Amino acid sequence: MMCDLESSVAAARALGHPARLRTVAMLRSGELCVCQITEVLKLASSTVSAHLKELKQAGLVTERKDGRWVYFVLTDTEDAHSWIAAA
Repeated sequence: MMCDLESSVAAARALGHPARLRTVAMLRSGELCVCQITEVLKLASSTVSAHLKELKQAGLVTERKDGRWVYFVLTDTEDAHSWIAAA
């Protein structure tokens, strides 16, 4: 049961930052490249990467690498959908 609590805390914390919340909102329309997210947020790529890492660790997004490009998409799980819908 503690694992469920820890994952809930991680998801809530990940969605608690405006940049991460905006990123999740952008990803609702589908997969995006890190460069696209960086351009919209107008933040340094290292900052965007840190935000994406936290979202990934919380289980809200997954990544796919294609050559030198990295793409992110919302995780397709019931838990992730619940948190994203609530946000």
